[in-house]
Amino acid sequence: MRRNIKEYLGAEDTFDIPGLTELYGPGTGLECPAHEGIHYWADYYILEIIDPETLKPSPPGEVGEMVVTTLRKEAAPLIRYRTRDLTRLIPGRCSCGNILPRHDKILGRSDDMFIIRGVNIYPGQIDHVLSQASRVGSEFQVFLERGADGKDYLTVRVERAEGADPKEDRALAAHLEHFISHQLLVSGKVEVVDFQSLPRTERKSKRVFDKR
Repeated sequence: MRRNIKEYLGAEDTFDIPGLTELYGPGTGLECPAHEGIHYWADYYILEIIDPETLKPSPPGEVGEMVVTTLRKEAAPLIRYRTRDLTRLIPGRCSCGNILPRHDKILGRSDDMFIIRGVNIYPGQIDHVLSQASRVGSEFQVFLERGADGKDYLTVRVERAEGADPKEDRALAAHLEHFISHQLLVSGKVEVVDFQSLPRTERKSKRVFDKR
């Protein structure tokens, strides 16, 4: 999606700017031209990363839930506020020279997690897998269903990339099924649908439909 925005607008560069209404609204950090993470305003708030299940600190570099404590807010201060946003702290210094610490892009939300066949999966993980494949669009949906045999089944519906050949859908689906199984350690079915056939929204897209 980011590549498409850059291409359609003819932009020289794009920057990821996270935000949280309860914290300071849009602009709680800024990606730099080096694109090695998002520099967050450590002089305005303390950022911790915790395991959303155990609530214990996550080791540096591991994905977890953002917890923030404000240092300058007066009317509505926050102390170890759980944002539900998933990311990871990036250790070391950025090559751009900025000394502010960094976190990775927002990978999803902890309350969007679903469990299938004993595996915890976030929609952001599926998004990440699909983004590495060619011939697919940026929109997808995940369907969870329980079969007559009592087992849970995963189906990922993804759009074909604009201009891609529909005749390649079967081979593309098989490739994605193998890729998802290898990356997420759970098997599932992939359905390739027409470009722009999945619903769009100006708000946060609903990705997971649990029908179990």
